[in-house]
Amino acid sequence: MNDIPWEDISTAPRDGTIIEVMEPDTGAFVMRWNPDGFNMLTSKRPGVWESPSDGPTWTEDNGLGPTNWRPYRPGR
Repeated sequence: MNDIPWEDISTAPRDGTIIEVMEPDTGAFVMRWNPDGFNMLTSKRPGVWESPSDGPTWTEDNGLGPTNWRPYRPGR
């Protein structure tokens, strides 16, 4: 279990660092920010949170993105 407290998403690193992101109604996921990423179904502009394994993406458009983040600690 990760015992590091959640921070506001506005303070999250946006340099490709792998972190945990979450939204209370959706859950927590391991992701990184990709400033050039684009999800044609939900984005109106470049920039998405994406799975490090090129899986799902999560956009911040229309307030749909994660609300919090914390450092990712593998194995915890």
